[in-house]
Amino acid sequence: MKKYIILVMLYLFMAALMAVTGLYDLSYAQDMAEAHTALLAKGFEEIENDYAAVIYRNAKIPELIDLELQDTFDVGSISSWTARFNVEDNPGFVQKMLSDLKAIHKKEPAPSAPNIEDWFWDLGDTYELGMYLSEDKSVLTIEYIDIDESWSWGDASDW
Repeated sequence: MKKYIILVMLYLFMAALMAVTGLYDLSYAQDMAEAHTALLAKGFEEIENDYAAVIYRNAKIPELIDLELQDTFDVGSISSWTARFNVEDNPGFVQKMLSDLKAIHKKEPAPSAPNIEDWFWDLGDTYELGMYLSEDKSVLTIEYIDIDESWSWGDASDW
């Protein structure tokens, strides 16, 4: 019996180590209620809630436009999350976020095409992180996605 308990504990420990944790200490498959509580403790305020997404703002982060948590299959856990920042008057913020994300994930982003301001990280399994600027360079978007869940919705052209 002790062997099974130790085996289960080891399994849970390994699963926790393998969880991909990113910006604002959010993780794929993290319980939405747990994430909500943690975000409120960090000064976030819920501004919108529908069946598949919750949107937050944080007055302590002036560049943050919003943070959106997705629960694609309505199972009570995070499937993806997106943060949008106003960088129009703060071009140094892009480099700061790039450095922060490199430090969080302990890896460099995949090379992108020259003169294209987007960066992507392969986070293992089916997880990916993208960081990109809008065409007018005023909005920086950081997006954590599960590629399998993104593809599950399909492309509208396939309908």
